[in-house]
Amino acid sequence: MADIFDEFSKNVSKTLRTVQAKSQTIVESVKIKKEISDFESKLNLLFSELGRMFYISSKKNGLSKERMEDFKGKCLEISKLEDKVSELKKELENLELKEKEKIYGKVAIGKCPDCGGIIYKGDKFCGSCGAPVNIEVPQKSIDKIICPNCGKEIPADSKFCPECGFPLESKNK
Repeated sequence: MADIFDEFSKNVSKTLRTVQAKSQTIVESVKIKKEISDFESKLNLLFSELGRMFYISSKKNGLSKERMEDFKGKCLEISKLEDKVSELKKELENLELKEKEKIYGKVAIGKCPDCGGIIYKGDKFCGSCGAPVNIEVPQKSIDKIICPNCGKEIPADSKFCPECGFPLESKNK
């Protein structure tokens, strides 16, 4: 009878971890997607302005040096916004990897290039499609800090040093 309650308790705990991880991911991903949408709207306006500027310039028989500088400025703005969108999309992908880590307790290192399934540290084949995992699977970068107690390099989001157990929570916030 105790085995049944232990199994039930484990299932409830896993379900709660899953719900908590997924709800956190949903909230954070909605914020990131809103930022992406805002930047993409700004990009569309800039592209429209660029097109309008080009049309007006070509209608007036040519591009002056001043107008070329205006074009360069708009192109630079576009480039910066595209970089921000790219960073946010990577952040969104890393959010999904973190969610899977919380749910399954395994280190997620990237996505399968064939199907987009999550690849975990130590996997030799994709758990979703069976494709062999090779070195080309992108690995997420982890910010590192130095433990003030033992001097080892550890993940920046650690609450305790995994090497010596030193509490770090108050140091990272």
